[in-house]
Amino acid sequence: MNVLIAACLALALACGVQTFRIGALKEEAATQKAALATAQAQAEHEAREREQQMADGARKAADDYSKNVARVRAGADGARTELDRLRDAIASSPAGAASAPACGSDDASRARTVVGQCAATLQTLAGTADQCEARLTGLQDYIRGIMK
Repeated sequence: MNVLIAACLALALACGVQTFRIGALKEEAATQKAALATAQAQAEHEAREREQQMADGARKAADDYSKNVARVRAGADGARTELDRLRDAIASSPAGAASAPACGSDDASRARTVVGQCAATLQTLAGTADQCEARLTGLQDYIRGIMK
């Protein structure tokens, strides 16, 4: 009977120890779960911040690009106005001076045509260069925004 009591006590002690270990393991699991949840929340927060920074950078680059395009268009409008003024000045100039020989008027007409064509070509070239500059500036601003 003493053996039976001793076996029951040993069994009860073993059950008590196991119950204690199970409780400690549950507590440790809960602590690890909380730490994991905190780390996950922190990672999500950092990812949202990075995403917001990238979106802000993209938005700023788009705004800067729009401003550059507007500036280029204003410059192109000014160049067109100047070209029109030059064409009007060439068209309104006399065909030749009264003392100039008759063949000089033909040369003056050709010179006016050449100057007009050169001005138009120069305006087209300037417009293309301004567009390329605006694109390059926009891309550089976008990359700077991403790299921050």
